[in-house]
Amino acid sequence: MAYSIGVDIGGTFTDCVVVDDRGQVHTGKAPSTPPDFSAGFFDAVQDAGSKLDLELEEFLRSANTLVHATTAGTNAVTERKGATVGLLATRGHGDAILIMRGAGRTKGLEIDDLLFIPGTTKPAPIVPRERIVEITERLDSRGNVVVALDEQQLREKVTELVKQEVDAIAISFMWSFMNPEHELRAREIVQEIAPDTFVSCSHEVAPRMGEYCRTVAAVMNCYIGPLMHKYTGEIVERGRQAGYGRSVLFAQCTGGSAPIAAVRHTPLFTLDSGPVSGVVASTYLSELFDYPNIITADMGGTTFDVSVISEHAATRRESTIINKYEMYLSSLDVESIGAGGGSIAWIDPASGTMKVGPRSAGAEPGPLCYGHGGSEPTVTDADVVLGIINPDNFLGGRRKLDAAAAHRGVEQLGAHLGLSVQETAAGIAQIVDNHMAEKMRRMTVFRGHDVRDFFVFAFGGAGPVHAGSFARELGVKGVVIPLGDIASVLSAFGTVASDILHVYDASVVLAAPFDSAQLDEIFAPLEESARDAMKEEGFEGDSIELVRSVFMKYGAQIYDTEVPLGGETPEQLVSKFEQVYEQRFGKDSGYAPAGIEVIRERVYATARLPRPEIRQGARCSGSNGDSHAEPGSRDVWWAESGGFEKTPIYQGTEGLSVDEAVDGPLIIELPDTTVPVRPGQQVRIDGFGNLLITFE
Repeated sequence: MAYSIGVDIGGTFTDCVVVDDRGQVHTGKAPSTPPDFSAGFFDAVQDAGSKLDLELEEFLRSANTLVHATTAGTNAVTERKGATVGLLATRGHGDAILIMRGAGRTKGLEIDDLLFIPGTTKPAPIVPRERIVEITERLDSRGNVVVALDEQQLREKVTELVKQEVDAIAISFMWSFMNPEHELRAREIVQEIAPDTFVSCSHEVAPRMGEYCRTVAAVMNCYIGPLMHKYTGEIVERGRQAGYGRSVLFAQCTGGSAPIAAVRHTPLFTLDSGPVSGVVASTYLSELFDYPNIITADMGGTTFDVSVISEHAATRRESTIINKYEMYLSSLDVESIGAGGGSIAWIDPASGTMKVGPRSAGAEPGPLCYGHGGSEPTVTDADVVLGIINPDNFLGGRRKLDAAAAHRGVEQLGAHLGLSVQETAAGIAQIVDNHMAEKMRRMTVFRGHDVRDFFVFAFGGAGPVHAGSFARELGVKGVVIPLGDIASVLSAFGTVASDILHVYDASVVLAAPFDSAQLDEIFAPLEESARDAMKEEGFEGDSIELVRSVFMKYGAQIYDTEVPLGGETPEQLVSKFEQVYEQRFGKDSGYAPAGIEVIRERVYATARLPRPEIRQGARCSGSNGDSHAEPGSRDVWWAESGGFEKTPIYQGTEGLSVDEAVDGPLIIELPDTTVPVRPGQQVRIDGFGNLLITFE
């Protein structure tokens, strides 16, 4: 038997998904192990192997693929624990990253925080001014050399940075994406002086117009570069020692995966690779199950991640904001808030009201009910108090929860509010559910989508627990728990459902009417670079797919729109842009008399990997006959009725017949998650093992 293994590390748990060559899906789960996350990685792999009666070494020797979605880089950025970075900038432009376009105080803030300008501050600089050095050189906007690179000055400045014990050096010169000559020469000199220093050139990380966002991308790449070089090496080496003899692949925020060499060169693309992998899985399953419009809702222990899939296509974004720093980073569009099972409930001293999150108890100490020394009640504690989560059957009985500790913590919080323990727990759940519904509303309604056309795909360990509440609040058609218990580890499933993907950009501005020959001339070197890179990774010929797209806008506009190319004539390209623009922004929103421009060109290079084969019946344990496993019952406190109600409890889906609707309230306890079907809701299981919850 051969296996494809995918691993996703979250803030609380590390998930593993294994697909064998018969299409069967197996799972493993282990606590995340900060600061050495590689330990949790192999714990989860070993847990999955043990369910197949395989020792770790035998299991990894049988693996065809090992793909990893890592949070190592993301954690380093958010916790400000990255490398010591120096920056080489064009003379006169050293302060660009500190000025932050003037919006650094408010970038990425929610509206409530944005309105209170006096309460905003700039983030601490990633690179302090003493480690930013300005170099005499200059190109014009067409890439022509105006001022030659002063190599003597460059050597002196690099030597000064080395004396400051920098771990990495970012190089960001003006207009380098039009002509990388100066950046490439600067890198050669840096490597001569400090051969062990990580170096990143802005034209390679973000070849786009926009000095600030390009510089931030290069600096962030350096900030996590040394860490990711060490971390990926540990994963590869420990895998080799444990018996894995192939190339380890790493998931990327672009929506694909890449081998270690590409990740070490541009580790920036591993940011948010875990949440993005959940979107990759949902996109794959949307085609298989014929759900064209999906809102993904990934609720883990620490965060709640949302994305939108429209007509089977995931939405993308071209920039990312972290700690108020905006950088160019092409990614599937996932937005996160601090709302997870470990989110802490607390009393705001200013208002005396209860709030939930964004602080999290994380993996350690975790919720009170984990019994690891937590001191504040969390969402998971509230779910235990309400009877939603069974403390004796958490994670399929692999972990026993301390229900008394959860009860005491929630009760103490409620004493400050004059509420009973159940009312307090219900309030915690309602607050976090409203936060999640609001985030989903901003990702859909605020962008012109009609949520009544969408289903929610709820996954992650806590997503199915709360989906029936926040999805009903949002007003969607229903909730899908994809593949039943696999939903709890869907991001790990997404890593083995992904392909090798590289993105190549150029920034050549063309005005309509366009010249097809000129476009071909621009795309030719991008496609050549793509083929060369794929060949080095072992892919050639028909195994490679190259897809072209352009970014277009009306004249005098700031924002652009991506338009995929499929052999259109110049006239058809203009018409296609107008259709895409109108679909996104509304009828008659464009202004053709201003002119139409192509401002960027892109090639998506994909090498197809074997996809996990999901067949009808493979994930479905529901009954098709008259025999049913009788459910048990327990008292559950439902907010809809304001009290306890004896509720049927199903162990797995054995008591459900395929395509037969069952009225709530009821609870389905799966090995790695829990699915409450609330009063006024119905649930049915389909032939793939998906659970579909609909509302009255």
